[in-house]
Amino acid sequence: MITLNLDPELENKIQQETKLNGLSVEKYISLLIQESLENKYIQQSETLEYKAGEEKLNQFINRSVDVSIQPLSDEAISRENIYTREDKML
Repeated sequence: MITLNLDPELENKIQQETKLNGLSVEKYISLLIQESLENKYIQQSETLEYKAGEEKLNQFINRSVDVSIQPLSDEAISRENIYTREDKML
């Protein structure tokens, strides 16, 4: 059991909300707390996913590059070789 000492103004607002929603004060406060905790866990999960994605991106950016790879020739990246006859048909 938990006892709360609420500001009278807050208590009145809670009582008004419970009447509008047809809930007891206990049930209303319980639902608010449960929703708050669920939102907190969702935010923490999203933060962890963001940090994991950020870490993967940093690893990709900072990976070692194979310097033996040769750049493409001018011919390979010429307009004629990029755009084929099939592209003209579209």
